[in-house]
Amino acid sequence: MAVLNIKRLAIPRYEVYGLTLESILPLPELLASEGKVDVYIDIDQTKGVASHEHSPILCVDASSTRAHLIWGGVGDLIIEDGQRITALPDPNADEGALRLFILGAGLGVLLHQRGLLVLHASGVVINDRVIGFIGAKGWGKSTTTAIMHQRGHALISDELLVMRFDDQGQPRLIPGSPQIRLWSDALVSTGRNLDSTDRVRPGIDKFNIDASCMAPEGLRLHCLYLLDAGEELSIRPMSPSEAFFGIVPHLYVHRFGTYFLKAMGMEYTFRQLNQLLKKINVRRLLRWKDLNQLPDIAQRIEQDIFQEFK
Repeated sequence: MAVLNIKRLAIPRYEVYGLTLESILPLPELLASEGKVDVYIDIDQTKGVASHEHSPILCVDASSTRAHLIWGGVGDLIIEDGQRITALPDPNADEGALRLFILGAGLGVLLHQRGLLVLHASGVVINDRVIGFIGAKGWGKSTTTAIMHQRGHALISDELLVMRFDDQGQPRLIPGSPQIRLWSDALVSTGRNLDSTDRVRPGIDKFNIDASCMAPEGLRLHCLYLLDAGEELSIRPMSPSEAFFGIVPHLYVHRFGTYFLKAMGMEYTFRQLNQLLKKINVRRLLRWKDLNQLPDIAQRIEQDIFQEFK
């Protein structure tokens, strides 16, 4: 694997989510930075990690300051103190998969350790306010974000929606990397060409698309749309209790189970969530699974937002 040949000379720095990362593993998905280092990413190949069976990303152990994740066939990550990610790669790991592990689960946990609220969500900007999309796997968070971005709305982030709260308790978004990941059918449905697009990693039918129009830091989160199934395209308000229980499964630290959530500080996270719900609207966006409906979905979202600003 490529990381075996990495030389520890001039270690590059990158910027994402308002942080400067110094990484021994090249991260071409990110923009270069010359800022003071906030987070160190290292590769430790001295531990002799055994090759695991292929499996989803799982939590082995966690506390408020340290988390140990494994991804079968890719390796282990140790995330510590909101400042360091150490990767222990599987002997047969693909470098692209290792980058995906670090930039997804690794950063998601690290940002939580730094006291930020992290949702498994995507978002764009309409009229200087952030609109986020949450939903179960396969329900089109990234696809909806991509079609909105294609219609001229700046990207905040794909996969991780990261926010801090200002002195007035307003949720302020921190932009992620300038990329959106799409499955091949979604990519084609947004008018892009598979032949000119890079795969996220070998062996899967998912691709990175560049999102050159990125939003600035500090914009306020205005609302979240929970993507769900329905017989007709519609947008409906959600009550506070519906919104709370609708968002909980999409807290990033919830993805590894209740034990992990408790170990990482459930009380603090739920206080943040309650604070969030005092400041934003949450709506259920109902539609059927049909990529041909994307333009109609985008227009319906725009109409829903624009009518509030009249």
